[in-house]
Amino acid sequence: MTKKILITGASGFLGSHVCEAAHDAGYEVHALIRSTSSRQWLKHHWLNIHVVNLDELTGLSGVLKGMYAVIHNAGALPGSTREELIRVNVDATRIVAQEAVNAGVRRFVFASSRSAGGANLGSFLKTEDEPDGPTWGYGGSKKRAEEVLRSFREKMDIVSMRYVTIYGPRNRHLLRLFKMLSGSVVPIMGFRPIYMPMVYVINAASAAVAALKAQVKSGVFYYISDGVEYTIDTLYDFISDALGKRGMRVRVPLWVASSAAWWMNRIMKKGTGFSPDVIKERRSRYRLVSCERARRELGWRPTVMPKEGFAETVAWYRKQGWL
Repeated sequence: MTKKILITGASGFLGSHVCEAAHDAGYEVHALIRSTSSRQWLKHHWLNIHVVNLDELTGLSGVLKGMYAVIHNAGALPGSTREELIRVNVDATRIVAQEAVNAGVRRFVFASSRSAGGANLGSFLKTEDEPDGPTWGYGGSKKRAEEVLRSFREKMDIVSMRYVTIYGPRNRHLLRLFKMLSGSVVPIMGFRPIYMPMVYVINAASAAVAALKAQVKSGVFYYISDGVEYTIDTLYDFISDALGKRGMRVRVPLWVASSAAWWMNRIMKKGTGFSPDVIKERRSRYRLVSCERARRELGWRPTVMPKEGFAETVAWYRKQGWL
């Protein structure tokens, strides 16, 4: 019998790709979305759509009945207010998990974040064995959500995926980076090499699907990245090559970037995605992670490498008229 799975946040960038990856893997896919969610990426004939708003989550057991697993992608993004981060990333996750337990769901895969681990402590590649130390609101909310989920680990299998920054088709959040690199002048934060990890969305989605069937200890988490040791400069090189454009790069001191982020947040009165707390974390020179445990225990490995991934992303942006 085909196993049924429910994917929350299915209308979003990652969630829509996870729906497709799960279908390709042979699962019967059910998508959970809000009434206000766009269905732009959810037009597949095989997709079963359920509409439930945030204040209606306690009625989820009916939708969840008969589901083998939940992949919980829904969440507030970096730059959200503290209240929204707690309400969406922590409280809503607790409710969905409890409803899943009530319905007899066997596995719960959580879309967490590399930010839940905080900065690397004396190592070039952060591993799952190192202590966590999230330094800003978004990472802290994901860490708290993981802790909430671990309280359910005796009742269903819990697997958390600590994704690094995800890029690829349908991503609006990183579009401004591609637009910036299309310009004639390109600012770069800091004067020393800063390492940062990335993962192509197809690779991230396949990791979530791999977590559905792997025989692993309940309550574990995995770092998920493409395994490439990007610096900001090499990242910009990949994107510039895909764009076919290379602007003049200008170094910007970290204190200038932090001050600009502070003023932008005061003026806009909401998160911009580049708040001072975000800058504080990203000024850490070493944010790379090791994916060795995910490779070994999930049987997962990235299949799309940067040159292809960034080329596909740019081509998709241009086809949509976004670039």
